[in-house]
Amino acid sequence: MPSPNVQMRDMNDMNSTTTPVWDKKNPKKKSTKLTPSQKAKAKASAKKAGRPYPNLVDNMNAAKKKKKK
Repeated sequence: MPSPNVQMRDMNDMNSTTTPVWDKKNPKKKSTKLTPSQKAKAKASAKKAGRPYPNLVDNMNAAKKKKKK
């Protein structure tokens, strides 16, 4: 079992670096569902990466591409 000091150091390292997307708070409280075309893009991205289904990052990228255009 790791000592508490090691766990604290890891927590401090995590705070000093970029926070992973799954640990960030949602700035926008309203969420919108992905359109069928966005779902297809997320599924294609997951398949290209060798995953059987899309993860959070695939879904976020599919949703973000719509906003850019």
